[in-house]
Amino acid sequence: MNKIYSWKKLFVLATSMSLFGIVGCHSFDSSQKSDEPLTEIKDGKLKDPRDGNEYNVALIGGVYWMTENLRYADSTSMKNLKGNSWCYENDKKECEKNGRLYSWTAAMDLDSENVTKRTGFSNQHYRGICPSGWRIPSSQDWNSLLQYVESHNGGEGAGTSLKSVDGWEKSDESAIPTNRFGFDATASGRRNNDDETFMKAGKYAFFWSSSEYDDGTSNGWQLRHDLNLLQEGHFYKDHGLSVRCITVPGNVIVDGALDSSYLEKIPHQYGSLKYDGQTYRTVEINGATWMADNLNKEVKGSHCYNDESDNCKEFGRLYTLATAKEICPEGWRLPTHEDFSELIRYSQTSAAFRSTSGWTSKASKGLNFWGFDAKPAGGRDAGDFFDLKTSAYFWIDDEVKSGTALVLWVNYYDDETPFVPKTETSEFSVRCVKAE
Repeated sequence: MNKIYSWKKLFVLATSMSLFGIVGCHSFDSSQKSDEPLTEIKDGKLKDPRDGNEYNVALIGGVYWMTENLRYADSTSMKNLKGNSWCYENDKKECEKNGRLYSWTAAMDLDSENVTKRTGFSNQHYRGICPSGWRIPSSQDWNSLLQYVESHNGGEGAGTSLKSVDGWEKSDESAIPTNRFGFDATASGRRNNDDETFMKAGKYAFFWSSSEYDDGTSNGWQLRHDLNLLQEGHFYKDHGLSVRCITVPGNVIVDGALDSSYLEKIPHQYGSLKYDGQTYRTVEINGATWMADNLNKEVKGSHCYNDESDNCKEFGRLYTLATAKEICPEGWRLPTHEDFSELIRYSQTSAAFRSTSGWTSKASKGLNFWGFDAKPAGGRDAGDFFDLKTSAYFWIDDEVKSGTALVLWVNYYDDETPFVPKTETSEFSVRCVKAE
């Protein structure tokens, strides 16, 4: 059986998020806490004490998810695994690459007689073959992941956001995978219950939930190379699907930072703009085309931070408002309050604006989610420089009132991205937006 249901996109505008709002610190249901001893995530990895296998971990919507498929295979310790887990096309190298494929009964550590016998599991928290302190996600957990991702991914489709950037066959019907949250779903395929055939790796990924549907099927979740969706369906219990284990913050000790290298690999599909002998990246965000680098055109009255040319190379130049209004290339213009307001609504949090590097170590991780890549260039006022590596200020095309005008302020510590008044003769960064 292979019954699939498509879930409509759910968009929820978050009004309050932590500095790690897109990938991290949220409250969790204390009822999810395990009675088992705390496990450790060290330097972003969970080590399974049963066999020594290590797994990368991501915190998504307040839940820790393994970002690799389970590889556990010891049928001596767990007799229900015997004959009920496989490598794709029976190739051991595939198990190392994409994890094992398990029947539902094996994943749940249940006797094979339950392949055609209803057990009554719905949304209970059930460890199954997961390491101590971790468990098989229920359909409710998968739905929470779906809701969270589609609330923070700009409408690109949960499947696009969750797929690994490598290993998926290309399709004209779907977008390029982004792995935007570090879930890193590989196209690991499926073993069919005819005991001999597999659904193709490179095209599909299937994951079990702990939730049973009827006597012969349980709920699983599917990604396809030709769809941008994460879909729930009912699958025969003796199909071979992948397993991801989860836990919540109360069940683990975290030592060191989680891996964030996936942020550098998000494909932003930058374009390019040549202007005054220099090349700038461009990026389309929510229907508008932005420069993805600060302007670095040398004109009278503009400055490199601290008058050091290397700062111009990294952060661009600083300009007065009058200069900012005149300096964009032909066909481009200084952004308005409305332009930046739309960008803020789309990005939702300051971290989504910020570049992944260059900011003070006191800052939360910059996500550069949409490619805007805001660099902390600081500013200049009355001859004094300030806020390098702690703030980015961008001029907007605003009316001057009593010698002041508004700038967009991206700082290192706040969720919000406010507009603040600054003296018109102060000098700040310039980003141009393509004229309509």
